[in-house]
Amino acid sequence: MESPRGTAIRPNQEIAATGSELVPCPICGSEKTRLFRTDVTDLEYFVDPLRDLLIQKCGECESQFLNPRPTESELPRFYPSDYHAYNENHSRVARMLVEARARSRARFYGRLIEDRPGSIFDVGTGDCRHFDELRRFIDLECAGVEIQSEIAAKGRARGYEILEGTLEAADLTDHVGKYHVVSMNHVLEHVIEPRTMLERAHDLLRPGGHLIGQLPTVTSWESRLFGRNWGGYHYPRHLQIPSRSGLANLLKDLGFQTVRVRSAPHIQTTISLQNTLVRWGWRPRMQYGKTPIYSGLLVAALPYETVAWLCDKGGIVDFKAQKSRS
Repeated sequence: MESPRGTAIRPNQEIAATGSELVPCPICGSEKTRLFRTDVTDLEYFVDPLRDLLIQKCGECESQFLNPRPTESELPRFYPSDYHAYNENHSRVARMLVEARARSRARFYGRLIEDRPGSIFDVGTGDCRHFDELRRFIDLECAGVEIQSEIAAKGRARGYEILEGTLEAADLTDHVGKYHVVSMNHVLEHVIEPRTMLERAHDLLRPGGHLIGQLPTVTSWESRLFGRNWGGYHYPRHLQIPSRSGLANLLKDLGFQTVRVRSAPHIQTTISLQNTLVRWGWRPRMQYGKTPIYSGLLVAALPYETVAWLCDKGGIVDFKAQKSRS
């Protein structure tokens, strides 16, 4: 590693330069961690986190995570007003894929929920348009939690019970043991205390209820192929990215049963391609974190994503775990 003037810098010097020390892995708790990357750059929204962030890697479970750990008060500014989860996506191809995803998830939820209507609590609801999409295909009572107050208000305006803040800090008095399903799609990587969040998700479930989710994993072809331009990093918003084994072992440690982690059909490679072009110096006008040629990149990425999914080596994984019935 080199400084801007070309002088070699040792990892412990770089950690000292940020005023931080190496911290334990937030996924497995191991203290056997090391400095992994120093180039933490937002290539989608160009958010400045206001302090230098480094990436550590766990020597035990191979997960990666940010250091220093952001505080809860810092998190909202990482999400600009044009963040893609808070806005409608106007790409025709993307709309088709979103509808197909909603139909697929509805069928999946239908297999998990034994009685009707089902109940679901979503962590990181956004504006709840995905609830509207799901309910086109399945009878569900929906609730959740959202960190951005103005976005949570949009969800309530759609008629859903949405708490403000984080699951870790929310008052769950009226929600404990109530839900057939707790979902957290692309959320676990965004939170400061992933273990605490999963513990509270366990509390929300009925006996025999299911935790389901989706997130990027460093255990993938895509991560190795794109390196620092990998779309799964999404820094500074992704505070940690677990390995597959790290995620599975964490869920088992918290008492979940029948844990399953499997590659998900996805289009994240589109962002990896886009990040590569941006890193090379391309600076087009971007909308919702996407360049004008995003749809073209999406089509180009689909063959690779299909092969990676079929080989169970994709950059995004689905996870599923069940609360004991006793």
